[in-house]
Amino acid sequence: MTFESLSLFEEIYGSYFQAVRNVLEQAAAAPLTLSDMYHLVRSCAFEESAAAIVPKLTDGPWSSLLEKARDKTWKSRLKSSYLKTPLTALQKSWLKALLSDSRFRLFFEDGQLEQLSEELADIPALYEPSDFHYFDQYADGDPYETIKYREIFQTILKAMTEKRPLFTAYEGGKGRHLTLEVLPCRLQYSPKDDKFRLLCVNFRRGRVGAPAILNLGRITACHLSRTPIPERFDWKYPCSPASTVQPVRIRIQNERNALERCMLHFANYEKQTVYEPDTDTWLCSLYYDPADETELLIELLSFGPVIRILGPETFLRQVHDRVRRQHELFYSDETALFPQDCFRAGKENAAPEE
Repeated sequence: MTFESLSLFEEIYGSYFQAVRNVLEQAAAAPLTLSDMYHLVRSCAFEESAAAIVPKLTDGPWSSLLEKARDKTWKSRLKSSYLKTPLTALQKSWLKALLSDSRFRLFFEDGQLEQLSEELADIPALYEPSDFHYFDQYADGDPYETIKYREIFQTILKAMTEKRPLFTAYEGGKGRHLTLEVLPCRLQYSPKDDKFRLLCVNFRRGRVGAPAILNLGRITACHLSRTPIPERFDWKYPCSPASTVQPVRIRIQNERNALERCMLHFANYEKQTVYEPDTDTWLCSLYYDPADETELLIELLSFGPVIRILGPETFLRQVHDRVRRQHELFYSDETALFPQDCFRAGKENAAPEE
């Protein structure tokens, strides 16, 4: 297989294939009349497609797929009632590339990874990890490839799947060692920090406590707990961004691919975007976790004049303070080298007080 064969448009995803698949799945559940088949084909293909597909299924080159009964109905000859669409060459190549991602491998056991590697042994990877350079990411990410981290991650996944409490040995700030029993709600990944966090709820002696966020890299050991959980416990994390803080509202200019850049950069945030034809701009509301507020502020400032931060007021004050500090640091450094010129430039270009 060559990269030229990695087509985005495979026939197995075309309307004809989907129409035949639909007929065979329905015919496996119950016999179909000629009218039923015409109706099924029209529902997932073009109007004129039924005239070409149904005759081939009933009395043509595809008739071996169906068995005709005496009452002029047809039933599927296939043993399975569910026809799984095979993977395309492009999909296989993409999966092979994901196998090189240490974060992807965390979600699978060793046996599953070996099976995937064997089945994709002859498939070229769509890309290599070395093809990417992360210029805005911290270098002290979680140790995804270590055996200890993988075991902890797998234990957390099992606790979340089986909805069971979790005992954790946690290394907190200033070297404090804590033993916590928690109810794991969901995992969160920070692309800026390159770290996973566990969003959980404290659980002590069968009582539900306050929500908490644990960095997986600080969990030194964990195991499942047998403590019974209250029947009415809601496993949805109580401090979801949409319910705890006001969204950051920004106006995106229609220039320099600003909208596309924002949508890609903030893809990991919950958001709502509306186009305003009068101003030819987009209004976007970004919902975020309070723990990521500083990170979000820095990311927004990096876009420069193509976006304008509208609110909320508490967030705007932080933006003003940060910009003012940067302005003062810049001109204080320049003044040390060129006192007179920079003093004059500072007065001319200084932003007015809000």
